[in-house]
Amino acid sequence: MKRHTEKRIAGSILEVRCLRVTPPVCIHRVAFEDGKFAVVRCVTDGCLVPGHVINRDAQGWHYDEKIMKLLPFEYVNQTESERDFAEYP
Repeated sequence: MKRHTEKRIAGSILEVRCLRVTPPVCIHRVAFEDGKFAVVRCVTDGCLVPGHVINRDAQGWHYDEKIMKLLPFEYVNQTESERDFAEYP
């Protein structure tokens, strides 16, 4: 697992979409406090809630004070995140 030594980072969940496949996959468009955006998927029992915040620190990613596992993603600009979210399979 990659160790995160940078300062704490937070991102607000903007949009959520659940894909009806087996098992269901929820994708989330997130705006980070540093001005970057991303489309993220996570390993959870359900979708995250728009308006809530995810945080990363040395222990990993957190949502509602619980550690969670995000699948790999890349930081992009706002326009690219909107396009990626709309075009996600």
